[in-house]
Amino acid sequence: MIVLLLLFISAIASWVLWVAHTRRYEKSTASLPSVPGVPLLGNAMLFLGNTEKILQNLQNLADMAFKQGKGAIKIWLGPKLYVALANPEDVQVVLDNCLDKDVVYRFLRPWLGYGLFVAPLELWKSHRKVMRSVFNNKVVEDYLGVLAAQADVLVEKMGAMVGKGDFDVLKFITACTLDIVFETAMGERMDVQEKPDTPYLRARHTVMTILNMRFFKVWLQPDFLFNLTSYAKEHNESIKLTHKFTDEVVKKKRMEYEKHKHNTNTEGKLKAVLDLLFGREIDFTDEQLREHIDSITIAGNDTTALTIAYTLMLLGMNKDAQEKVIEEQRLIFGDSKRGATKEDIPQMTYLERVIKESMRLYTVVPIIARNVDKDVYLPGSGITLPAGTGTVVGSFAMHRSPEVWGPDADKFDPDRFLPERSVDRHKAAFVPFSYGPRNCIGRNYGMLILKSVLSTIIRSYKIDADDVGPLKMELLLFPIRGHQIRITRRDDF
Repeated sequence: MIVLLLLFISAIASWVLWVAHTRRYEKSTASLPSVPGVPLLGNAMLFLGNTEKILQNLQNLADMAFKQGKGAIKIWLGPKLYVALANPEDVQVVLDNCLDKDVVYRFLRPWLGYGLFVAPLELWKSHRKVMRSVFNNKVVEDYLGVLAAQADVLVEKMGAMVGKGDFDVLKFITACTLDIVFETAMGERMDVQEKPDTPYLRARHTVMTILNMRFFKVWLQPDFLFNLTSYAKEHNESIKLTHKFTDEVVKKKRMEYEKHKHNTNTEGKLKAVLDLLFGREIDFTDEQLREHIDSITIAGNDTTALTIAYTLMLLGMNKDAQEKVIEEQRLIFGDSKRGATKEDIPQMTYLERVIKESMRLYTVVPIIARNVDKDVYLPGSGITLPAGTGTVVGSFAMHRSPEVWGPDADKFDPDRFLPERSVDRHKAAFVPFSYGPRNCIGRNYGMLILKSVLSTIIRSYKIDADDVGPLKMELLLFPIRGHQIRITRRDDF
């Protein structure tokens, strides 16, 4: 009887604390529109169902945020309040000041450890300084030869699909970008385009599939429940296999570094990112090196591949833009199929606008989540976010918002990125690489890959596509039907 009484008192006390907790946050955000929820779960039901429905729910939240407020809306996920933002003014404040990743990214930690993508704030600050020097333009331009060689292999592999109707181009692009990322980040040739089915790649795919489930299936999020499922064993074994691969590469590269570190004659030898992380002001451990390299190869590859695939689809749907791209390529290359050089890349101004418009319409990272560790005033919404809340930047929603981009926001128009049309646009209205101090460190390298690979494909093939169709969100943004295009050999180049 006493035990039951104590349990009852404990439950009442928890309820009182819960009510006090919610009232404090509700008071601070009283002016924001909200969605009716259920006790304890809040609005978690919005994230149930298939991934197409989840994306639609997020889009509906953004529409409500602009119709009923100023581009912000509040939702409760269990005991935590989140404020979803699609207003560039508020987005800038959050991404400039709230640098700690939200707790939801903890699901990535068993895989990526404390790599730059999910590192705690203080560790991120010190490691970012070192990593920034590795990703400077001079270093990444040295990788253009690798990009050109792998793009040539891609064009050869795509040749098997000439005249065969619609096919999903993403699998070809992903194999190419994996080969590029492995060689430039690790200094190892994986030949994924030649051998697409390896234990490492299968394990990598398994981990990403299970992580996606954990992000969007509420009952799999508590560790004690997840560990009761068969997914946990599969998840842990797959992570162990990917770690083993990278650990072996790190050990091999460290031995090479120790053997040759006093040899000053390294001219002509291409240095991968991993090579450049030895002998820095921070003496990275092997584990830290693995975490950083895994973060680069995992977080950077799929985003790049998806952007290339979406861009090809949009060029296939917009023949006038495709013609402008090929005309620009002719001015740069003549009739040559050679790889792009560092002198060629800056001349691809129209292609860059096409890529940016693709990233706007199909933002492959649809949301960015940050933790609010101090009270932050949002000028656009006119509220103060209390410490302890979470924020969700709705990049996909903001990039398609008529309030931000005008009534033709859903129209493909690369020229909206002309300097004269961009000058009055809020600088945080376009955030495909995030924004602020914790933006994507590899954004310049990413654009280099995008331009180089797309240039090679476009000079080889004419692209046709019908439409992108309905979308779904599985960590990243995917078309439900895949990236379907048709190709014919280009005889006018």
